[in-house]
Amino acid sequence: MGDVIKMQVFLVHDARAPMDFRAFMKATTQFFWRHAAEPSVRSVVGVASLANPGFLVEIEVVAAKDSK
Repeated sequence: MGDVIKMQVFLVHDARAPMDFRAFMKATTQFFWRHAAEPSVRSVVGVASLANPGFLVEIEVVAAKDSK
């Protein structure tokens, strides 16, 4: 998780499931930034739905490992 340098996040936002940005930030801090020397760049987008209708969040990450 500490090698993640970029995150693109899609959060479902509709009347049944409002976008829970606060919960997203809590999870990001716990699982990603806790392991990183620097926080990763991220963008968060509210969407009407995802490919799997049962999902409320989709996260795409780019990681880079130092070759040293």
